[in-house]
Amino acid sequence: MLRSLTAGIVLAFAGSRANVARTILSCAGIVVGVGALIMVVTAGELGQRYATAFSEANAGRAATMEVSAFDRVTDLDAFEEDLGRAGAIETSVLKRIENEPPFRKGDQVFRNVEVVGVDVALGDIRRINMTQGRWFTEADLESRAPVLVVNEALAAELGDFTDVQLGSDHWADVRIVGVSQSSAYDGDWYSAYLLRAPASGELLFGPSWSPEDNSATQVSYLARIDPSDSAADEMDFGEEFTERLASASWRWGVDSQDSLMAYRSDYAETTDEVIGYLSLGLIGIAVITLTTGLLGVLNVGLVTVRERRRELATYRALGASRFTLFVAVVMEAVVVAVVAGLIALALSWAMVAAGGVVIGRLMWLPPDIAMTVPPSAALVGLGSAAFVGLLAGIIPAIRALRASVVAGLRE
Repeated sequence: MLRSLTAGIVLAFAGSRANVARTILSCAGIVVGVGALIMVVTAGELGQRYATAFSEANAGRAATMEVSAFDRVTDLDAFEEDLGRAGAIETSVLKRIENEPPFRKGDQVFRNVEVVGVDVALGDIRRINMTQGRWFTEADLESRAPVLVVNEALAAELGDFTDVQLGSDHWADVRIVGVSQSSAYDGDWYSAYLLRAPASGELLFGPSWSPEDNSATQVSYLARIDPSDSAADEMDFGEEFTERLASASWRWGVDSQDSLMAYRSDYAETTDEVIGYLSLGLIGIAVITLTTGLLGVLNVGLVTVRERRRELATYRALGASRFTLFVAVVMEAVVVAVVAGLIALALSWAMVAAGGVVIGRLMWLPPDIAMTVPPSAALVGLGSAAFVGLLAGIIPAIRALRASVVAGLRE
């Protein structure tokens, strides 16, 4: 059987080389179909990665809850402990300074800067893409000056970060340790993250703040929970998460559950759903195209068998087994399809690489998104090509076996 299989494969390659024109015609439909399938899988995977990176940078990683307390929280430490008990893996304060403090560098004053107080853990909750410097560390909590990370737009206006001051009731020297990529929401607007620390307490919580004070009014937190947590299923109204918090709200001074609000701020599930629907539609188009290629290979295979009756009958007369001829006809179709798949893969790789160059000039791409054909797309494409070739070769092979040897030799 192994000898028959080997002989059939040899005959298949010989037949493909002897009929170059027919092989090229058979390749055309497969190239289009497999190429479309490879591009669909590539676009789906790259789109998924980009959408995930976009969501994580602007709204948080999967299962990020934004929790707000509208009454005065008398004990922030207790509030944060209860966030953990409610299921939060990482938490960060999200305190937007209402009266936006201006920045000053020399004689130039920059107003309308959105300053948001956060904790070091925000870097684990959101994807913070740094273009310069670094994100906050625990060591920054000991800084005697407020520590900030500014966005690209503000960094471009400030130039170097020496002698930068932030004003509220008075000007305070600040340290800028990094520059974050401007998000889709702030565009060219100025924004900055301010690390919550003793040195920045007055800026965040007002001039009445003191190091001994551990309270805040209308405080918000970002809390990342386990995506498998049942509370993560509530996208708009996090009632389950709110009920978990409210059960101990007396510890931090909030008496009414109505004073608490929690909702899932990320849109990972929505993004995955949209990408899934688009991928299904594109895969459907690719399958239709691939089916057209299959019919083309099948048609050429049937014609080939009819034209090669004498040749196949001669092989039988010389001692070739029926299984050898069956393998030869099927493998010829598989060889044609796989060659077409390799051509489609090369063309797809070139198109994706060229598209990556163009896209890279028009927009910023996360560093973990490489514009190339992923291995999964290559495997799907070549596997589909081989499968199509196998299906397209079976019917011609059965017809070849049914043909009479005597009638074939008389032709």
